[in-house]
Amino acid sequence: MSGVETQSPPEAWPDALEAALAGCAILRRVHMIRETNSTQDAARRMGARHGDVIVAWNQIAGRGRLGRAWESGLEGIAVTFAVAAERGVRLTIAGAVAAAGAAEQFLGRPVGIKWPNDIEVDGRKLAGVLVEQDERIALPAIGMNVRQEAWPAALQGRAISLAQLGARADRVDVARALIERMDAALAMSDEALVDAFMQRDVLTGATLTVRQGGREIEGVLARLDPLRGLALRMADGREVWLDSATATLVNGPAAP
Repeated sequence: MSGVETQSPPEAWPDALEAALAGCAILRRVHMIRETNSTQDAARRMGARHGDVIVAWNQIAGRGRLGRAWESGLEGIAVTFAVAAERGVRLTIAGAVAAAGAAEQFLGRPVGIKWPNDIEVDGRKLAGVLVEQDERIALPAIGMNVRQEAWPAALQGRAISLAQLGARADRVDVARALIERMDAALAMSDEALVDAFMQRDVLTGATLTVRQGGREIEGVLARLDPLRGLALRMADGREVWLDSATATLVNGPAAP
C-alpha cells in the first residue's frame, strides 16, 4: 500500500513547479523532464545556466556520493540546481540544509544531517546531496525518498522514505519545497548556513573514520565547522584537524 493516496500526473508538474519560483531570488527557470538517467546529466545536455532547475518525473540512473547509485524512479524525487561555480563544500552544505528543511516541512519534526551530505531520520537515510561542477557551472543535486514502502536487501534498515515516516506527500510538492528551500539556503550568509546545519548535526561526539590524503584516521568528532573542517580527538587525547574540502567520511554512525 502506498504512503500517499494520489499523485499529480506529469502534465500538472510544470505549472506547479513554476509556482515555486515566485518567491525565489536566485533560481529563475524550471525544466521538467519526463525521464532521464540523471538530472545532472540532463542539465549538462541542455547547457543549463545559472538559476536553472531541472526536475525529473522519472530518474532511472541517479548517482550518489563516492560513485554509489541513487535509487529514485517514480518513488523518489530528484532535483538539480544550476548555479555559478563556487566552493563545492558550501553548495553541499546548502543542499543539506535545504533538504533537511524540506523534509521537516512534511514531517513536522526535526531531522538530522550527517556531515557532509546525508539527511537522516532515526539513523536511516532519507535524502542526499551530490555536487558536480566545472569552471563554468555548478550542479548541486538533491535526491529524496518520498513514496517507497519497501527496499532491496542492501538498503533495508539503512534507507527510509517520507511515506514510511507517515507523511502523505505528492512528489511534485516535495520538489517545490526543495526549490524554495534551496533558493533560501543559497542566499544565506556563511554564518547562517553553518548555524542551520549545526542545529541538525548528528555526528559531534561520535567515533568516526575519515579518509584524507590517502590515510584513514579514526577518532571522536570533537568539533565540526561544516564549511571548514572537523577536529577528531585521538585515543591519546590529541586533536587532528581535517579540512572539509579534502576529508571524506568512511565510517560512522549509520554510515551508508
